[in-house]
Formats: sequence, structure tokens, C-alpha cells
Amino acid sequence: MSHKKDPLNWQILIKVFSFAKPHWQWLALSLANSVKGVAMQLMTPYLIQIVTDSVVAQQTQDLMRGLILASGAILLDVALTFLGRRAFTRYISYTIRDLRDRVTAHIQQLPMAFLDTFHSGDLTSRLNADVGKISGWLTSAPEMVVQPLLFLGGVIYMLTINWKLLLVSSIFIPAATAIHNRFNKPTEEMARKQAEAEGQVNAALQDAIAGITMVKAFNLQTFLGERFLNLAKAVERQALRLDWRRALGLVVYLAVRYIPQLIVPLYGGWLAYRGELSVGQLIAANMVIWTVFMPVERMLGMLSQVRETVPVAERVFALLDHPTELYGTQAFSAIPAMNPVEFEGVTFGYEADDPILKNMELQLLADQTTAVVGPSGCGKSTLFKLLCGFYKPQNGQVRVWGNDLATTDLAASRSQISLVSQDTYLFPVSIAQNIAYGRPDATEVEIITAAKAANAHDFILEQPKGYETLVGERGARLSGGQRQRIALARAILKDAPILLLDEPTSALDTQSEVIVQEALDRFMVGRTALIVAHRLSTIQNADRILVMDNGQICEEGTHDTVMAEDGLYRRLVQKQVGKEVA
Repeated sequence: MSHKKDPLNWQILIKVFSFAKPHWQWLALSLANSVKGVAMQLMTPYLIQIVTDSVVAQQTQDLMRGLILASGAILLDVALTFLGRRAFTRYISYTIRDLRDRVTAHIQQLPMAFLDTFHSGDLTSRLNADVGKISGWLTSAPEMVVQPLLFLGGVIYMLTINWKLLLVSSIFIPAATAIHNRFNKPTEEMARKQAEAEGQVNAALQDAIAGITMVKAFNLQTFLGERFLNLAKAVERQALRLDWRRALGLVVYLAVRYIPQLIVPLYGGWLAYRGELSVGQLIAANMVIWTVFMPVERMLGMLSQVRETVPVAERVFALLDHPTELYGTQAFSAIPAMNPVEFEGVTFGYEADDPILKNMELQLLADQTTAVVGPSGCGKSTLFKLLCGFYKPQNGQVRVWGNDLATTDLAASRSQISLVSQDTYLFPVSIAQNIAYGRPDATEVEIITAAKAANAHDFILEQPKGYETLVGERGARLSGGQRQRIALARAILKDAPILLLDEPTSALDTQSEVIVQEALDRFMVGRTALIVAHRLSTIQNADRILVMDNGQICEEGTHDTVMAEDGLYRRLVQKQVGKEVA
């Protein structure tokens, strides 16, 4: 991916800071503590100057005044530092918490077409690693206010001591700043490449862990290990290049730091010898000069950090700035006289120039079971994705009870639909919680009732902790049939009038299929059901069978009438049973 060399994107950092607004009081206290630190750094050399000159001049009264003032300043500094530290921790923690919460919530609202362009591992990397780097920048962000103040205060103090000493000791700062900026300009692009490489590493690692069964079964450990190593080396190369630039910047830092340290005592000593400085002023100057060049060093460091933070912030806000699913402005209102589901002139393709559905016309009748069959790739599962509002058709309308999904509240439309798919997803929580996701406010009795209706209650009671048994990641601790029954119980608990079954028994053994099918048959009574199935024996009793080919419906009717047509459906059935059907 190529990126134009645009000016540094400060706007993206302003967006990051918008998350700190609700916690302005903690940020304000943190800044106040930092400003106090500036005052203390400038006050310390002043107090030492007073005490030293008082000792040299043998002025006891001034000496005691200086010691009392120093003691009071120390006590105040300790108390305010404690409070400031607690405020600073809250400012960082609350801001990053809000940013992660917003990103997580926003990802769940993004269109499927957009999410399909990302690997889940890369999304995880943006949420964790990239937000973590933003946290590092937020930690130093208040210094962008404090360090200029410290620099200004140090310059003014040095001017009160001796302007010539300030001029000579600071003469190399402008050149060092320009050189540092030249060395560190490429770090923004390097940081971007490193973040992208880290996202690829996370994706590869997640693939290897999620597919550990296949990895072991096909002895892919070495192959995937080499792949991961190559990706890790890419991250390593970017990190080394980035560190090389940091090292060049370190040379500039050292020049800014050590040259004034040599000049002040030498030239300042000569000025003191000539009587232009007191001993106290010379000692103070050796301390104050740090408040001149150290802020420059830190601001240069913060500029480098900004260049490394901007790319990761852009990766995070590439998600946050993308529009969410369009939920429509019209309220959902079920029209009893309308069909539960209608596709009118629907054309859709995941790529606009390669349509999968072509001018699709489909009506599902109330309280009837409709089965959709056809060869792989003909668009069967795509019907479900459009009906759930995961994608929008390029042309035509998809309606639920007369409500066009493109203009109606999508959440309300989805509440009318229960989905049971072949690829059952269970969350790594308890069985009861997984069922309750169908209706989060369900009671324990309702959850158990749904489990019984799904033929799941008996096997659940056999688990170590019954309904409180943890199912593991993606339900790994349960069999395929058990997972499917939990998913069916979840759909039953939702109790939606429209039921979508996407090959719900295709991955099950015969015994599990019988159990699940029995529960499905009971649940479909009185509902509008749309079934996609490869096992044609499971849909022979459907009220209507639709045969799809090349993105269109080519045959329609009951099992007997479609079989009599001697068309695609008959050939599919014959292929499955392995013999001619009269």
C-alpha cells in the first residue's frame, strides 16, 4: 500500500484528544501539576542562588528566608505531585477505555461489505496494539504544553542572569533542531509499515490458533511456522529501520545536551572571573540552562513520537470514520396483508460488476416452509445475507412484512428474524448465556423451556455444571450436534415469526441430524421458514421448493411437482441418491 508524503496529520491527533474531553477535569489537574513542576524547576536554581549568595555575603537573614522558602516549596511539591499523579492516571485510563469502547462498538455497527476487507486479526491489532501506542502518546501529550512553558521560563531566567551566556550556550539549538527534523521525517511512513506488518502477524497467529486442529492433522506446523517467521522478520526489519532513525536523532539529542553543559561552566566561569556574574548566579545558570535545552530535547522527542503515533491513529480512525450500517429513518410496522418476505427485482453481487443474484423475484408466504436448493455458488446463502440486512442490493428491494430494508429501521427488521446457520457460533461463556443471547432479558425458566424445545435439555444436564457449563471458544467443548441444538434453542427463545435455516444439519451425523430435525419440525409450525439445504431428503416435506441456478429461480413447486419436471432439481436428487428416480 502506497501513501502520499502529505504534511503531518495533526487533525487525527485532535480527534484522539476529543476522547479526553469528558475527563477534562483530570486532564486539567494533570496540566496544573505539570505547570507546578515547571515552577519548581525554575524555583530550585533561584533558591540555590539566594542561599549561595547569602552564604558568600554572610547575610544570615537572607539565608534563613531562602531555607524556609525552600522547605515550604518541597512540602507543597510532594503533596501536589501525589494528587497530580492520581489525576494523570485517571485521565489516561478513562480516555483509552472510552476509545477502546467506541472502536469495539463501532466495529459491530460497520457494514459487512466493509468488514469483509479486513482480517479479524488485523482488527484486533488495531484495537489493542494501535490503541496502546496512542496511549503512549497521550501520556506525553500534556508535555506539549509544559515544555514550551519551561523553555520560555528558562530563557527569561537566563536573560536575568546574563544574556551573553544564554546566546553562546544556545547557539547550536536551531541547527540541531533542523537536523533532527530531517532525520526523523521518514519515521511516520516507517511506523505505518510497522503497524501494518504487526497486523499481518496477528492475523497469521490467529489463523494458526483458530485452525490448530487442521494444523496438526495436516502437519502444517513447519509450513505455518516459516510463514509466521517471515512475517515476524518483516516486523523486525521495520522496527530496526525505525530504531536506526531514532539512533540518529539520539546523536542530535546528545549534541543539544552536552554542548551547553560545557559552555556554561567555561564561559560562565570566565564571566564570573570578570565580575559579570556572582557565584550564586553561575551555579544557578548551570541548573537553569537545563530548562532551556532539555525542553528542546523533549519536544524533538515528542515530534518523533507524534510521527510514529499518527499512522496508528489513522488506522484506528479508518474504522471509526467509516459510516455504520444504514438503519433507515422509517419506523418498522408489520403489515399483515403483505407477505413476510419479498424480493422484488433484486440484483446483487459482492463485486458490482459480477452479480450473483439477477433480477430476483421471491415471495415467502406466511406460515409456510420454503426450501431453496441449487448448485454451489448459485446465490442461496446470499439470500439470507440480504434478508438479514448484512448487504444492500445494487438494484431492487428486499421487504419484510412490507418494509423495505433500505429505508426501514434495520434493528427492528432483524427482530423479526431468527437465524440458524451451518457454521454455528457459540460465545465462550456458559450454555445458559449462549441461549439467552436470543433474548437477553429471558428468565431461567424461559431458557430451560427453549432448550427443551430444541432437544437440548437432557444433554445439558449431563454437563459438569449443567446450564452454567462453559462451552469454550466457539463451543469447542461440545459436539457439532450439541452446538447446533444450543443455536436452535437460542433461535427458539427469540421467538421471531420468520425463521432462516442455512444448512442447519449438513455437518451433523445421522443421529444428531434426526434429533435436530425433529426439534426444527416442531419449531417451524406456525412460522414462515426459509431453508437452504444440500441434503435434499430433509426438505421433501417443504410446502414449496425453489430451485436456483445462475442467480435466478429456474424451478418452483412441491417436491413431487418439481421432480416431475425432469429438470435441475431431479438431477440433483438423482446425484445424491445415486440412482434413477422414476
